[in-house]
Amino acid sequence: MKKLFFALMMCIMGLTASAQGIKTVDVKANLRGDFGLGVGATWGMTQTVDLAPSFNYYFGDDANALTIDGDFHWNIPAADAFTIYPLAGPCIFHIGGDADITKLGVNLGCGARYDLGNMSVFGEAKYQFLFNANGADDTFFTIGVSFPL
Repeated sequence: MKKLFFALMMCIMGLTASAQGIKTVDVKANLRGDFGLGVGATWGMTQTVDLAPSFNYYFGDDANALTIDGDFHWNIPAADAFTIYPLAGPCIFHIGGDADITKLGVNLGCGARYDLGNMSVFGEAKYQFLFNANGADDTFFTIGVSFPL
C-alpha cells in the first residue's frame, strides 16, 4: 500500500511540476468529524470542466486518515465573479493506526467559488461513497483559497 501512495504522489508532483494547463493551486481546510488540511490544483480541461485533484490529511484522535481525490467540476457562472459547480470523481481513502484500511470510492457534491482577482475563495460539500466500507461513507465540508498561476 505504501508503494501505491508513493506512486500516486509522484504522479501528482510530476503533473504539478509540468504546470501546463494548471489554473490554480489550492489550500484548504476540511471538516469530516475530524479536522483536516489539504492541497490541490485545478486544471482547465475545457471551457466549463475542470479537473481538481487534491491530497487531504485528517488529524484523528485514534488514527490519522488521508484521501486522494480526483474531482471534476462543471462550472456554472452564477454572477459576475461567482461560480457554482457540481462535482464528481474518484477517491482513495486510507486510515492508519490499528485498522490500516484503504478503500476506493467516489465523491459527489457541489461547490461555489468567488473570484477576488488575485485569489479565489471556495466552499464545497461532498458525500464520499466508499466501496465495501461497511457504513464508513461520510459527508465532509471544505473551505479554501485558490491562487492563480
